[in-house]
Amino acid sequence: MKENTKSKKTKVIEQLRKMQADSIVLYMKVHNYHWNVRGSDFPQAHKALEEIYDEFADMFDDLAERVAQLGGTPVVTLSEALKLSKVKEETKTSFTSKETLKEVLKIYQQLEADFETLASLAEKEDDRVTTAYCDDKLGGLQKAIWMVEAQLA
Repeated sequence: MKENTKSKKTKVIEQLRKMQADSIVLYMKVHNYHWNVRGSDFPQAHKALEEIYDEFADMFDDLAERVAQLGGTPVVTLSEALKLSKVKEETKTSFTSKETLKEVLKIYQQLEADFETLASLAEKEDDRVTTAYCDDKLGGLQKAIWMVEAQLA
């Protein structure tokens, strides 16, 4: 019984670490959008993208702290983040605000799926703290998805 509990805990930690790695790469990716967005709506897009990358900074910190609380080791190097992350680095250096909105929507949708997966793993482990964290993030992501979709309509 104890071995089974440990394997479930390991699954939660592994998912937290993958999501931490993703959020580190997303932090840099959205910085690129922030620096390189172009067009007449530059000031609004630039500010909005700054708010988004700030959210990712908070996210990778929260995820790392939860990993540590559960007895795991957070992702601590950029090379490890790139190895674990499913997010591809962005090498392009010029974007319209509409392009960035479309990319941000994809990012939010993927994060929503990732937090659903994490919540499911945490529920199986009876990890109420991680489940509550996921519920909070899902509420914010669903609102953000709705808002970006409305902007793109």
